[in-house]
Amino acid sequence: MLKKTLVICSAGLLANALISCASDNTPQPLPMPKVQNEVTLKQGWSVSDLQNSGAGSFVPTIFDNAIFTADSGGYIYKFDPGDGSLISQFNTHQRLASGVGVSGAYVYATTKKGYLLAVDKGTGKVQWQAQLPTLALEAPQATNDIVIVRTNDAEVLAFSATDGSPVWVYQKPIPALTLRVQNSFQIIGNEVVAVGLPGGKLALINLHTGTPIWENYIAVPEGSTDLDKITDIGMRPVLDNKTLCVATYNGKIACLDALSSNIIWQKKFNTTFGLVVDEQNVYAVSQDGIVYAFDKNTGGSVWQNKTLQYRKLSTPALEGNGVLVVDNDGYVHMFNRNDGHEMARVGTSLLYGVSQPLVRDNGVIYQSANGYIVQIKNY
Repeated sequence: MLKKTLVICSAGLLANALISCASDNTPQPLPMPKVQNEVTLKQGWSVSDLQNSGAGSFVPTIFDNAIFTADSGGYIYKFDPGDGSLISQFNTHQRLASGVGVSGAYVYATTKKGYLLAVDKGTGKVQWQAQLPTLALEAPQATNDIVIVRTNDAEVLAFSATDGSPVWVYQKPIPALTLRVQNSFQIIGNEVVAVGLPGGKLALINLHTGTPIWENYIAVPEGSTDLDKITDIGMRPVLDNKTLCVATYNGKIACLDALSSNIIWQKKFNTTFGLVVDEQNVYAVSQDGIVYAFDKNTGGSVWQNKTLQYRKLSTPALEGNGVLVVDNDGYVHMFNRNDGHEMARVGTSLLYGVSQPLVRDNGVIYQSANGYIVQIKNY
């Protein structure tokens, strides 16, 4: 049966944009309320002139105390995380579809023509390339031995990090209509990979063999049409001690026992953004832009903030005593972790959507669709 991938609103899909085509009836956001800054939130260092970054696909990553990232024009960059200075850059001479994964001597990225590239991070030379069955918009992830890629058809593939030879393939039947997600899997502890799948399923897979350890449904598709039944997981599962937390589009948010897959708690929820966990709470942003805090152990509601509803917010990140989100107009908002009130706001160059946040001791780093990489700091 022919499978279709739902692309949101335009070919320039932003990973943190609503994964449904906007209609003329889309609610408009209210004016932002004034904020009395209780802390100093600033844009630190900034890098511009990257080519269109297709926010969401191009996710900065850290390796050997350096930031690696890429852009759609085919360049791979290495930056100093302290001041954002450029250490090196390489031109792959291929249009890239994703951000990078880094391990050992290589940087890995996928191309618009459906290849996985292994680039020597010292010389910039392409050491090997492997043909993928379909396009992959998610950044590869790698250990010293294995590189993991998830394609747009939800096929998870493992390749040898040494020469690109195939190691294993994990694939399940998918619904007739799925989302084009750009962040849905996470390697954990060099032993397993947690994968979010179409139809609301979460799987924990042996990293070395591709054998599923367990599979469980976070949400079950419901409704009378294929569109109604979309319940894909469009975020990276988050491990907190022995608990995995995840959320689905048009479905639920849940935390599970990572060993048994037993669901600890779950609540009705709708998102394709990621979530973040601290000692007490799970913080998440709904598809319509409401910021929530749930009790990590019970799922009980701690607070919610609706002041930025319909502003197309990013995956939340923790910074100081706050929860950061970025809106499509480049404003970074900080909410108090305890009660959810907005405690600071700053305008930045981060327009039209941003990547998954890269959280560092000296700030949070984002890559935006308009070609910026920006450090946000709480002073």
